[in-house]
Amino acid sequence: MHLDGFFFNALVAGINKELQGSRVEDVYDSQEGNLILQFRAPGHTLRLEITIPLQTFYLSVGGRRAKTAGTFSQTLKKHMATLFCSSFTNPPFDRRATLALASSPDSPPTHFLHLEIMGRQNDLIFCEQQNIILSTRPNKPGALRLLQPGDNYSPPDMPSKVSPAGLSGSLLELLLANQRNNSCDQALVKTVMGISPLLATEICFRTEVPDTAVSDIPLHVFGLLADEIAKLGAATLQGDCQPVLYSQQGPYWIQLKHLPTPALEFDTLSAALSHWQLQSHGSNQFRLLYQRLHKALDSAVKRIQRALDKQQIELLRARDFEQYRQTADTILACLHQIPKGAGHITLPNIYTGEFQDISLDPALSPSANATFYYKKYGKYKNAAAKVQKQIDSNSSHLGYLQSLDYALESAATLEDLQEVLAEAEESGIIRRQRKIPGPSRITDNYLSFSTDLGTTVLVGKNNRQNERLTLQKAEKDHYWFHCRYSPGSHVILCTSNPTESELTLAAGLAAWHSKERESAKVEVVWTQVKNVKKIPRGKPGMVQYTNFQSMLIEPIPR
Repeated sequence: MHLDGFFFNALVAGINKELQGSRVEDVYDSQEGNLILQFRAPGHTLRLEITIPLQTFYLSVGGRRAKTAGTFSQTLKKHMATLFCSSFTNPPFDRRATLALASSPDSPPTHFLHLEIMGRQNDLIFCEQQNIILSTRPNKPGALRLLQPGDNYSPPDMPSKVSPAGLSGSLLELLLANQRNNSCDQALVKTVMGISPLLATEICFRTEVPDTAVSDIPLHVFGLLADEIAKLGAATLQGDCQPVLYSQQGPYWIQLKHLPTPALEFDTLSAALSHWQLQSHGSNQFRLLYQRLHKALDSAVKRIQRALDKQQIELLRARDFEQYRQTADTILACLHQIPKGAGHITLPNIYTGEFQDISLDPALSPSANATFYYKKYGKYKNAAAKVQKQIDSNSSHLGYLQSLDYALESAATLEDLQEVLAEAEESGIIRRQRKIPGPSRITDNYLSFSTDLGTTVLVGKNNRQNERLTLQKAEKDHYWFHCRYSPGSHVILCTSNPTESELTLAAGLAAWHSKERESAKVEVVWTQVKNVKKIPRGKPGMVQYTNFQSMLIEPIPR
């Protein structure tokens, strides 16, 4: 689903028309695990359904109540019940909305429910004025935005992009001057607020500049692009939309001319979203499986992290083994100075010359005390090597768990989740339990893109796909790309003689399809496939590579 800023405007505007002036009647969890805010309007009931984890929201007619009430929904109900909806709005083209609530239809709002859908960090935050009462944001010490109960709510920074409202051709030409080597659709995504790759492709198609570099755009076309963007932007702000559902792309707020005829048309965006949630991405199977995998991975990560913390302490203790050998040697060198039956003695260390206080066993002879320290030296020396080996193994496993978590967060279909499940079961991370049937085989439904020269670029969606794509499907002289310091997809540029622009596109895709996609710059490594080998006895998708180059690049959203 492409819930961009334009889609967001239209969705919020449509819901606001329905909810404004209605009273909160109930708050509860649905059987699908979503949050339901039930409103009573004159003559009818409205239900605002918010998906959990937060990905979208819409007015629904369903929302069967779960048997057990959740803490979050019950706390919201305690504070929201009987309040009236003053408004449901969003900053234009920004993907965050605010439900403002008041004690009566004519009173100023006192309570606010903020819905932030910002990529990987999506949150629900409920406030009384600015004071946060409830938040789904996990506590992260040192975070720039403090969003825990008791903190004052602060909105996120606005993106450094131009607003589509009132955009002119001359301004757009000036803004795209720094994007001359990018294609028109890529430049629009990076420059204009609220535009997704899907919408950018549509705008370029409508102005007859698809797959055109910015440097090759005729001057008069900048005016056409700006007019099209401004026209679409004004339509969304007024809630003027033609909701459709595409079989592959999901719901969208208008019919897209560059795509085939949509599978279905709807009266409202909420109806389109509700249908899509029930039939595909948001199905009960998808949600249950996602929650099961998320819980298992979260537990595994915490377990490994606890083990690593303990092992680091053990390693620090064990690394002092050299002092025991020096103590033993010092005792042997000074046997004549140690009285029989002494419990401790101060002697100059024969290596450093510094005096040290040495504990002794009065029941042992001086030479036997030296032997005792030699044994401690041997014990801790071996322990340090063993603990370091355990730390290396657990660190590698933690990286693998993080790669699985990336695959889970990137899953868009039930089939994607079933592949993550199969890998987690094979790795022993989750107990094999086929309550949700699905094939364990690896599918070849890689993400596929094309360069401006028509060269195919393939992107794996999970570890097993990454391994098959790189080690089995790709030709040895094709080029392989991967984010250097973070879990992400393997990207294959299917050519043996790439141009500079093709290398840049593939690297940008590798940066985007990684956990670093929100970073301004990402380091991406690349080399020919023949230089990439599977790590012996390594987990799926874990490879080592040689003869590589790297580049710092902005993620290319696709």
